[in-house]
Amino acid sequence: MVGGQLRVHARGAAILATTLRVPGIQAVERLGRAPSIEETTHTGVATTVLSPGTRPPWPALVFVNGATPDGRRHPIVRRLGLGLARAGFLVYVPELPGIGRGELTPTTLQSTIEVVTAAADTPEASLGRVGLAGVSIGGSLALLTAAAPALAERITVVACIAPFTDLGNVVRLATTGVYRDGDRLATHAAPSFLLLGIARSLVGALPGNPANELLASELRAVDPNSGDPLLPFRTSGPLDDGAEALHGLLANRDPERFDDLYRALPGPAREAVESLSPLRAASRLVAPVEIATAPEDTYFPVTESRALAAVNPRVTLTVTEALAHAAPTLTRAGVAGLLRLHLFFARSLAAAGA
Repeated sequence: MVGGQLRVHARGAAILATTLRVPGIQAVERLGRAPSIEETTHTGVATTVLSPGTRPPWPALVFVNGATPDGRRHPIVRRLGLGLARAGFLVYVPELPGIGRGELTPTTLQSTIEVVTAAADTPEASLGRVGLAGVSIGGSLALLTAAAPALAERITVVACIAPFTDLGNVVRLATTGVYRDGDRLATHAAPSFLLLGIARSLVGALPGNPANELLASELRAVDPNSGDPLLPFRTSGPLDDGAEALHGLLANRDPERFDDLYRALPGPAREAVESLSPLRAASRLVAPVEIATAPEDTYFPVTESRALAAVNPRVTLTVTEALAHAAPTLTRAGVAGLLRLHLFFARSLAAAGA
């Protein structure tokens, strides 16, 4: 037992050092057998598969990145995947539809479920099970996927960094600058890209017609640095009733009006928000859940993670200054902060089968 614990802690420290790019880590990365890397397609989704340099079967892990245009090719994502493969994991990193643009829809979730199911079904996956890991909205997707009835018993662990758990609360935050924390409203300054991601996501839940499809296309083309994420609502031509109601919600900055404007959305849009909120699926999470987040996260307040931990005893929450939203950082992290993040990695690896 002691030897196994030491091995897991050593692997956790190596993966943390790899993502932080600690000086000298290149020498460590050259030790042992190099993983093989394959660019392939799983269930129609472009996927990077990293396999250990040992004989299968291996514990499998699907990693879901956050909103970055680099997607699965982001340098930190690549380093993390290589580190996990060197630690003995069969790693899948899919390019899920919309994620790179911050666009989260029921289609994105269904695609994730299909990729994870295929990963668990592969003969190289140990015991037909798979772990899930993700950052930011990728962490939220991992939580939602783990709650899918057909997969719940096949998930070894869900390890995520800085997820949201209540999409309705995130919509409130992105539009009005406040979020619900229990019985009170608290302020939080979120980046403008959050509003653009919310707009892209909710337009995808509107009725399918040429006008809404054009609006969705124009929102995807918006430069995140333009300073006007809602411009396509005003320039794409006549809006149908659903798109007009959505524009009213997204353009509103008054917290007192939010609830009425939200209720005015078409039913399918509100249903999509509910279905994409991990908090609503908390009772279906049966695997151990590890969440790490910063005390002052850039995008999603720590209350998002605390809400999930409050209703599901399988959730272990780590709050650490060693995170800058979705990425580990040495800038603000003291020894205690790094230790908390290291223990998060070690527990997650142990649960995943390291």
